Amino acid sequence: MSESELAEQPKGVRLNLKWRLTLVTTLLIAIASTIIGTASYLTITRVQLQSVDSSLERSLSGNPLGRIARDIARNQDPLAGLYTPVAIALLTTKDTVTVIQPAGTDQNPEPFPNLPADIRQLKGGDTESFTDPETGQSFRIIVRPAGKGGLLVGVTSLERYQENLNQILASIILFVAGITLAGALVSWLVVRKFFKPVNEMIESARAIASGDTSMRVPAAKAGTELAELATSLNGMINSLTRSIAQVEESELRLRSFVSDASHEIRTPLTVIRGYIEILLSQTDDQTPEGQIRALTRIESESQRLERLVTSLLSLESSQGNHSKITDFSLDQLITEHFADLTEISQHPVTLHVDAISVSGDKDAWRQLLANITQNIMRYTPAESPVSVMASVFTSQGRDWARVVVDDSGPGIPAENRTQIFDRFTRLDDSRSTSSGGFGLGMSIMHAVVEAHGGTIALDDSPGGGLRILIEVPVSQNTDDSNSDA
Repeated sequence: MSESELAEQPKGVRLNLKWRLTLVTTLLIAIASTIIGTASYLTITRVQLQSVDSSLERSLSGNPLGRIARDIARNQDPLAGLYTPVAIALLTTKDTVTVIQPAGTDQNPEPFPNLPADIRQLKGGDTESFTDPETGQSFRIIVRPAGKGGLLVGVTSLERYQENLNQILASIILFVAGITLAGALVSWLVVRKFFKPVNEMIESARAIASGDTSMRVPAAKAGTELAELATSLNGMINSLTRSIAQVEESELRLRSFVSDASHEIRTPLTVIRGYIEILLSQTDDQTPEGQIRALTRIESESQRLERLVTSLLSLESSQGNHSKITDFSLDQLITEHFADLTEISQHPVTLHVDAISVSGDKDAWRQLLANITQNIMRYTPAESPVSVMASVFTSQGRDWARVVVDDSGPGIPAENRTQIFDRFTRLDDSRSTSSGGFGLGMSIMHAVVEAHGGTIALDDSPGGGLRILIEVPVSQNTDDSNSDA
């Protein structure tokens, strides 16, 4: 996988804007419903407790002892057979408790609880909650002064009160959960509807990025921000499309000029070289040395100019349309070129090449590999090792070929590795005019790889020299490629 592909890989799981808006909305709904539920629960708790206290106050209102005594004397207990939630007792100065009216029914009275030790600290009419240490049940108590230092005590159990609160709490929790889930569903549907124009814009942008410059961003509802965005994007796309068309037209004219000029220059150069060779063949010992030197200089410069024209034609051909598109064995080309390098130079070459089939211009790949071997011969010290690896890997659902060439030469500084692919770029420390290079070799290599849908990058080799990394898609028709040697 190339460095650009690694940079495009996600660092982690990221939620898109629709999900984030839905989650934020759901969180706000959950917080709001929780606050409402909590406030409701606290309010109901206070109201329920006030109801219990009101029941206790009513039980001790007036003269409860006289009322109960009269009802007993008449044998007309008004609470006979009915459930009584409040028990009434008399606490004497000696802390003796006399139950006057038990809670419950007359046939099933409830036991009177143990009173708290600090009961005499309560003021008349005050209520307080306490827990019976023997049974662990919670009660609510109210006291009123009675004659001779006694206290009239009203007590009611808080068991039903707590059961009611537990049921209310469970109902509130279910309410909050239901409202949150319903809010999440509604917010997702609403957000998805609102983002429908955005999704259409994204699809249009992808189509435009893929090369369909006729596509335009669909218009949104008039008067909205999305409508303004769509209008601005379409205006920008129209401007870019016009600019691209102008650039392509200029590039085509420039290529046509370079091709025509190179072909026109090539013919007179051939004629000039022919006449120079004739003149040089007619020289003898009587020919002035200056004349011979001038003719030799003219010949070398004409050869140099011819090589420049040939390089320009190769570059124009590699960037233009390839008419000879075939499936061929890239591994065979690599093996042939580096085997030639071993024969004509003193560089030991290590090859690790797998079978690779590529679809493209075979002559262009020959030019690319020739440029690589020529650069190694020109700039890498004699007898320094060269390593070549070629393999196939899978990325983004398809197979790619990776070619790595490592030498032990001076390399290229990191700050110059991008500009080296520009035309006529030479580095003073290793690629001077005297070396014979025109600064077009790397440009031709870059053009060939780019024309075949691949990438080329430069890095440091393990031997301290230059590493060339090429990645291109492999051919889909592997059977046909095997027949093309």
